[in-house]
Amino acid sequence: MVYLIVLLAVLARFIPHIPNFSPVYGALLFGGAHLRKRDSIWFPLVLLSASDFVLTNLIYHMSIGWAEVVQLAAFASITLVGWSLRPRVTLRRFSFACVAGPTAFYLISNFGVWLGWHTYPPTWAGLVQCYVAAIPFYGYSLGSTFLFAGVLFGLYELYRARHVHNVQARTS
Repeated sequence: MVYLIVLLAVLARFIPHIPNFSPVYGALLFGGAHLRKRDSIWFPLVLLSASDFVLTNLIYHMSIGWAEVVQLAAFASITLVGWSLRPRVTLRRFSFACVAGPTAFYLISNFGVWLGWHTYPPTWAGLVQCYVAAIPFYGYSLGSTFLFAGVLFGLYELYRARHVHNVQARTS
């Protein structure tokens, strides 16, 4: 079931949406918390690589470069943050993960943009300019992470509570 959720979140990238406002970050946190550790990294990265290839080459008619590796590392960082939710999901841990995941992505991916896209000067001021320009996207990713992670983790807990209750009722 968790694999399907991650797959559906990645497929949602093909639906028109506000930039950086999609279920991907929430699903990566959810996958980090609930998939086997090894699978929580490779599975979403394979899906995201495939979707990036299709989006970049076939839809936007651009080419994928080395920056794709930086992008994938940024996505992996969200999954790694999701690992912090494995022992137990509390409001504090959940809130931390919903801020730390998008923040890690923002820091890693925008550093890659500054380093490799030659859009900003290769100076400290250029790096700052790159991060400042990405603040609106960061805000969208924070909002979408809280929303979609909240839905995914909430529905999972409801399912689990109902399933455990039904199993206990049948065994009584």
